[in-house]
Amino acid sequence: MVATINIFGSSDWAVKITSLLNVGEYAQYDANNFYEAKNLPWIIAEESGDDRENAAKNYLNTETFTTLFKGLDDLTGVTFGDGLVVGPGSLIRPTTTVGNQVYVGAGTIIDINCIIEDNVTIGDNVTITAGSIITEGTSIASGSII
Repeated sequence: MVATINIFGSSDWAVKITSLLNVGEYAQYDANNFYEAKNLPWIIAEESGDDRENAAKNYLNTETFTTLFKGLDDLTGVTFGDGLVVGPGSLIRPTTTVGNQVYVGAGTIIDINCIIEDNVTIGDNVTITAGSIITEGTSIASGSII
């Protein structure tokens, strides 16, 4: 299999992200060797929204980001930015807006008319109720109801 995605990060969080992909489907880099990467779209595999923002601005500022989607729906009717990662079994309902470099954990439900700003980390099995606004850089613990 030939890599189609570059992953930035080498922490335990990167293991969580790369587990969503098949071996060989991605090439993995960090701050020490990202410049060796082939010209492929990127996913930033850092837990903190601040760390994702830092990597996007300071290391990958000229690069293209992709969406890594393993959720239940197809994001029809959802407006979303660069670098979105959606874990298995998650649902983002139409009319929701999701910013750049957002991570949505497995089994999470984001209802209609929500706004998820940039660099947000949403844990596994989170429920975000209709019309909620999640501000930039927020981290929501697994199992939370907002």
